[in-house]
Amino acid sequence: MFYFLNQTNSFVFYFLIFIRISGIIFTAPFFGSTIIDNRVKIFFSLILAILVYHLVPVVNFTNINTVLLLLIIIKELLIGIMIGMIGRFLFVGVQFGGQIIGFQMGFGVVNVLDPQTNSQVSIIAQFQNIVMILIFLSIGGHRLIIQSLVQCVQVVPIGSFVIPNGSYIFIVKLFSQIFIIALKIIAPVFVTLIITHVVMGIIARLVPQINILIVGFPIQIAAGLIVVIFSMTYFYSVFEIITYDFFNNVLTIFKMLGG
Repeated sequence: MFYFLNQTNSFVFYFLIFIRISGIIFTAPFFGSTIIDNRVKIFFSLILAILVYHLVPVVNFTNINTVLLLLIIIKELLIGIMIGMIGRFLFVGVQFGGQIIGFQMGFGVVNVLDPQTNSQVSIIAQFQNIVMILIFLSIGGHRLIIQSLVQCVQVVPIGSFVIPNGSYIFIVKLFSQIFIIALKIIAPVFVTLIITHVVMGIIARLVPQINILIVGFPIQIAAGLIVVIFSMTYFYSVFEIITYDFFNNVLTIFKMLGG
């Protein structure tokens, strides 16, 4: 199985596959979490590179100079990082929606550390992030990442790829999906909180004796938490649809880069 390591060209080709895969593993959602030790990520990348190596035809790199080889290595690493970061759009969109919900509920200053990104996020955003990871694993998101990883190596050639003009617009549209994902996720809670604020505003005008600031905070927190709990089914169904659509878009990007 490891006979190709004795051949210089085959080893270089395998190393380039490993570079691209490691770039994806270190930045992709779930696999790229800082909770997972870097040595585990490297070992996993090595194993995946061996498996993928036997699925693609070997490219000849015998007549290549050192400078060009170094540039190809950097390019393969950047391709892997780009693909892994695109996969994080889903999680960024959900966290962004959680940040908005937390601010609307009055949890704007209640932040916790997200171990995946080492950044401070609201407690609602972190809750949705944990739920999202569980849903992502339950629908086989980790398998979709590995499948996309294999398709990336098969569709986008190692050592060369083209960037058509239409791919720039498509990637920009994919970036914009972050805000659409956030709006879809927070829709029930956001509408409920808006209605709650409107009702409290009307009560404050009709009954000025009530200190709406003191009464309003517990009401909006309770309303937000209740809707978050009862909208878990909605969250699951929407996130599942968004995940599959997103990976189909990633496959489209691979086909564009592969020419």
